[in-house]
Amino acid sequence: MSEKPQKKGSSNFIIIALIFIAGISIINIFMARNARVDFDIVNNDNYYYIQDNGNVVMLSKVTVQAKDEKSYNTLLASYKKPDNEKRKVYEDFIENLKKKTGRNFELISVQSTVSVNDGYRINVVEKSEIKGFVQKIGDNKYQFSLNDQKIKLENATLYIYKPDNWEFLEVVPNPTEIKDDYLLWKNIGEIEFPTVTLERK
Repeated sequence: MSEKPQKKGSSNFIIIALIFIAGISIINIFMARNARVDFDIVNNDNYYYIQDNGNVVMLSKVTVQAKDEKSYNTLLASYKKPDNEKRKVYEDFIENLKKKTGRNFELISVQSTVSVNDGYRINVVEKSEIKGFVQKIGDNKYQFSLNDQKIKLENATLYIYKPDNWEFLEVVPNPTEIKDDYLLWKNIGEIEFPTVTLERK
């Protein structure tokens, strides 16, 4: 594979940006408008699994450390909002992404789980499937990208996995780590959203 040089949504909620995609993360913290919360992001791991049909499954694992009981209760209640309310925020996010990029994205599914630890820690796992990240660019060649968008990877990771019968051909910007089945960017600050060219064998 060749490498190239780095060439607070609805009436009841606001989105807190965590790490990526034009300052908005697919992982969303839901909270009441005007609610004040004090928290840190302990860890933030994000995985993009490219499917053989071109859809992308996104899996995000975030641990949030609330700094006081009020913040903890507010965050926990917000994360436990009904799935239909969470889906609406995702749909609004997708519509915003369409406007920003001019591309046709579609939300296929979304689900989330929440667990807690002692000391006001909340663990959130969110999984979604989205159509539109992968575009065909030639015979058996595809591009995974999100043009002109930024990713913030401070104390965070981003993995991009490919199907077994696909091959990475080119990636910009350079990953932190390259393996046969995935690319990894880790703790590198703000970068352009990766553009990955692949070939289906």
